[in-house]
Amino acid sequence: MNYQSTLHKIHSLNKFGTRLGLERVSALLHRLGDPQKELKFVHIAGTNGKGSVSTMLSEIFIAEGKCVGLYTSPFVIDFRERIQLNGQMISKEDLCTCAAEVFAAADAMDDSPTEFEIITALAMVYFAAKKCDVVVLEVGLGGIYDATNVIDTPLASVITSISFDHTEYLGDTLTSIAKNKAGIIKQGGKTVLAYGQAPVVVDVIKQKADEMQNELYICENKTRSYNGKAFFYKDKLYELSMLGFHQMQNAVTAIETAKLLGVGDTAIFKGIKAARLPARMELVSRTPDVIIDGAHNTDGIDALLKTVRHFFADKKIIAITAMMADKAWQESVLKIESIADTVIATKASNPRSLEAAQIGAYLHCDYFDEPREAFARASALADENSLILICGSLYLASDMRSLILPSTT
Repeated sequence: MNYQSTLHKIHSLNKFGTRLGLERVSALLHRLGDPQKELKFVHIAGTNGKGSVSTMLSEIFIAEGKCVGLYTSPFVIDFRERIQLNGQMISKEDLCTCAAEVFAAADAMDDSPTEFEIITALAMVYFAAKKCDVVVLEVGLGGIYDATNVIDTPLASVITSISFDHTEYLGDTLTSIAKNKAGIIKQGGKTVLAYGQAPVVVDVIKQKADEMQNELYICENKTRSYNGKAFFYKDKLYELSMLGFHQMQNAVTAIETAKLLGVGDTAIFKGIKAARLPARMELVSRTPDVIIDGAHNTDGIDALLKTVRHFFADKKIIAITAMMADKAWQESVLKIESIADTVIATKASNPRSLEAAQIGAYLHCDYFDEPREAFARASALADENSLILICGSLYLASDMRSLILPSTT
């Protein structure tokens, strides 16, 4: 199979939907020789910040000279973003080779694995073949029943900011959500918890860490910053390449995880500065400024808006937004409206995307089904003192980034 047919087969597995549980992925990996047992992991769960913390830790380990695997989701530009080796996406050839091995094993199973289980197994096969020293493994959904949780006790379990998201799977209280995410904490390990958590979340993580006899480190908010990028933490200066006060929280989580694992300061400084991700307060164009951000739940939107208010207070803000229909979208679009001079609704190229007309009717704003038309309208309204802010969905971020920066896709 070539690359396109391989991707088509992977994505065709969407029809099986979300089926949480470890039985299928365990059986699949066993057929493949249990490649995950040859690897060491840093396992990362949470509601917001997982991708940033994962990327920071990957860069820190690379700076330390290790062979580093990185597994994240979803992707923004290229599917292969999800599986990286030393900061580089898996090659198309390697993806096809590993996928063929996984497909052969999956096709022999009575209970067909889901798309995410196939991709997770593919990543494990690839990382084992490359003999990675450490794999930074981001949870897809929740924790306890996520396919990534098939691993044994990791080097560290990391819990980033926890808030409400995917309540149909994880429960509608912070307690139930935190318990699900705490499911990645395994016997005799080490756990790092990001600062800024609700007290009930801290209690849940403490209880689970104690039950599993884990060494628990709870990060503290001891940062000082004057520009949202360079910041002091415990009297040391760190530089970020990603804008946003919330990125300092993510950086502290990565710093303390690395320290807990014995990484030296030099590698940590380099790794934090090297970490970059598309669609995280990403400035993609000037005059007018155009920022793309993938925040897609209320806490993520809050963090985004705090940064926008601080750094772009003098700008006329034109917001383009799309939402997934299965999210608590009303609260999020009201938050976006609160800082925007103009809101334009659109629809992302995803089956779960909310109809643009629904947002338009809710906010009494302009709406366009096509992101291209929404961006054209925003551009017509903008002047040199404007900020076009694109937010609400990583799928919208992907659509718009391809539109504005086609040469990078």
